[in-house]
Amino acid sequence: MLIALLAVLGVDLIIIVVIVAAALSRRLWVSRQPGVFKGAIRVVQGEVPGLKARWKRGHGRWIRDVLVWNKAPFGFRNEFVATEALAGEIRAADPGEIKHLGKHPAVIPVTADGGARIEIAVTEDGREQAHGPFPAAPEAAAGSPAAL
Repeated sequence: MLIALLAVLGVDLIIIVVIVAAALSRRLWVSRQPGVFKGAIRVVQGEVPGLKARWKRGHGRWIRDVLVWNKAPFGFRNEFVATEALAGEIRAADPGEIKHLGKHPAVIPVTADGGARIEIAVTEDGREQAHGPFPAAPEAAAGSPAAL
């Protein structure tokens, strides 16, 4: 529909192709960075610039104690979240809580600078990278349902 609207407005097809190619190549580049994980993020308490209380899908990676979040669908915007520590135990996501992350997503609560609290929902494949610089809880590492 968007392509048809641009064509009606007189935008050349080559411009549309270039925009689509740039968006797809950026998305591929972001997903292949070292330490990247697929997931969703939301703010639970407080305020974090660029993030909201609703789940927003994308890709994340850790640079020391800073979470770099690339918002889906294109990954053109990065949000940087300075973090302090895990805000609780890593848990299994409730059924229907978050979609498009496979059968067994995990939710990782993190305290951000300024007292805000965020939650990061991750796929099974991204659980090891997602807790970042913070060590996993001993009971989670022992094989509980919310295990990393």
